[in-house]
Amino acid sequence: MLIYKIEIERAAHKFINSRNKKEKAGIFAAISKLPHEGDITKMTGYKYRFRLRVGDIRIIYEKFDDVLRIIVIDAGMRGDIYK
Repeated sequence: MLIYKIEIERAAHKFINSRNKKEKAGIFAAISKLPHEGDITKMTGYKYRFRLRVGDIRIIYEKFDDVLRIIVIDAGMRGDIYK
């Protein structure tokens, strides 16, 4: 199994840190399992962009297989994240 370096951008980190302790732990646990586990869907219209579902929260990230890198771009509630 390949190990990816995971980076979390400021907007995503701000949202995750605003959640309660239990949600925050669940979100970070789900992110740490990327890209091998979780409810992951490739986003249409993008080459490298995916979304991870954690309950009602969506994590938007880009995965670069050539450099084994994942960049978490944004996180938010289901109804708000795609706007």
